[in-house]
Amino acid sequence: MAALSPKPRIKPIPHMPPAGRDSLRIAAIDVGSNSVHMIVAQVDADGGFTTLWRMKEMVGLGRISFPSRRLSADAIERAINTLGRFKQAALQRQCEKIVTVATSAVREATNGGDLIERARRELKLYIKVVSAREEARLIYLGVRHSTPLGNRPHLLIDIGGGSVELTVGNETEPLMLESRKLGAARMTAQFVKSDPLNKADRILLRSHYEKELRDVLQSVGKFTIAEVLGTSGTLENIAAMCGGETDGEGHRLIVRKRFDKLARQLLKSDAAERETIGGLDDQRKEQIVCAVALVSYLFEQLGVKHIRLCDAALREGIVMDYVSRHAPQLQVRRDIPDPRRRAVFDVARRFDWHERHSTQVARLTLRLFDELRGVHDMNDAERELIEYAALLHDIGWHISPDGHHKHSMYLIENSGLEDFMSQAEVQIIANIARYHRKAPPTVSHKRYRLMNRIDRRIVDVGTALLRIADGLDRSHQSVVTDLKCRVGEKAVGVTLSVRADSELELWGATRKSAYFEETMGKRLELITKQP
Repeated sequence: MAALSPKPRIKPIPHMPPAGRDSLRIAAIDVGSNSVHMIVAQVDADGGFTTLWRMKEMVGLGRISFPSRRLSADAIERAINTLGRFKQAALQRQCEKIVTVATSAVREATNGGDLIERARRELKLYIKVVSAREEARLIYLGVRHSTPLGNRPHLLIDIGGGSVELTVGNETEPLMLESRKLGAARMTAQFVKSDPLNKADRILLRSHYEKELRDVLQSVGKFTIAEVLGTSGTLENIAAMCGGETDGEGHRLIVRKRFDKLARQLLKSDAAERETIGGLDDQRKEQIVCAVALVSYLFEQLGVKHIRLCDAALREGIVMDYVSRHAPQLQVRRDIPDPRRRAVFDVARRFDWHERHSTQVARLTLRLFDELRGVHDMNDAERELIEYAALLHDIGWHISPDGHHKHSMYLIENSGLEDFMSQAEVQIIANIARYHRKAPPTVSHKRYRLMNRIDRRIVDVGTALLRIADGLDRSHQSVVTDLKCRVGEKAVGVTLSVRADSELELWGATRKSAYFEETMGKRLELITKQP
């Protein structure tokens, strides 16, 4: 049996705020070649976000997969255990969305699908494997979020376990996106055959870097680089070993003068000697030699005095990408802060609702509901469900106009609303929508028959009101601007304020009046009033 992974490093954020009603809390997980990282971020309706929590665990998917191109059973088990803990932590922190991506180790492994399938089956986590270029783009988005780049090009360097991303970008756009298979775990598997690394292998490693990066660095040379920014745990570890220097604004730096001294020591060291170096992460002691050799080469070729570290990286880029692709939904969160109501509108938009007609019908349904409270004796909880049914009554058109009332019922029942309300409430909404046209509610229909007496009454009243309101917008032109009800002993008189010819609306409501009259026990009389 595979050993369980050690507990993840958790960096708590003091006084974590509760999730706001109009904000989205999202977890972004990066399944890398060395580590699995997760951030929890709170996204505001305007698209800005704050990172609230960070978690990291060294899993080592790439230790064996480079160059064998297979993930070991132990590594897969460690990754699944880690992802399970991360998901639990995300849910505990009120995350509504978990976005998981995997990079080179999973991307290149012949059995990477095994890990993806297990995560889906066992954890209900859906891992997206990103391409090398997409990985570089996401890193750029993450850095841009946290670091002002201005109009001048910056070079971004990320050294992972399987790949190295070199990106040039400014505040507006990425100007160059490049990725090379030069990650620390990959290079260690390919070139480190002795401990310490012998001179011949150091020469081969250096030659490999020169060959793979020649064209990339030529492209970088076409830009006037304002500054070199570094991301990734590897560069953070190198900075720690260099003594944790910072600039005047508190940004951590890898200063070349100190780095060169460290590099000379590391490149000649064996494992025992490396253990004595302060700041070296024990889980990186095998790979650090190749990483230092790469940084040394980059310093020489770029001619810069330091590399400034950036805390944000791929995880923040995942959040930024999600925000950019879901801007309309985030705006909805601002406009509709209540999660139940927002879920209904999400369903409506998902199925291409007829917004103008549906909102008009819902408005008229609620006007009838409020005007007739003394007749139906319903409260605000039932009012809410009837309104939701009115908003969704026509979404079945997404499937077909024919029998769309039945299609509406099916879509409401299977659209995920049960995450926000009880199954009984979903059934009430679905049944009211189902009966907005054609046959009224009857115990010969199984779903209606299985309801309790109270829920059936809500369906009866909601159906009666919805059928009239739907008829009053027969032309889909919002002709009826308002209505008032006068309740008599034997009849309900409804005076309609209209802004245009309303014959079609009167016809539509009259032909649906029978069930209203049966349910309310009173005759329906429609009267129009021109402005």
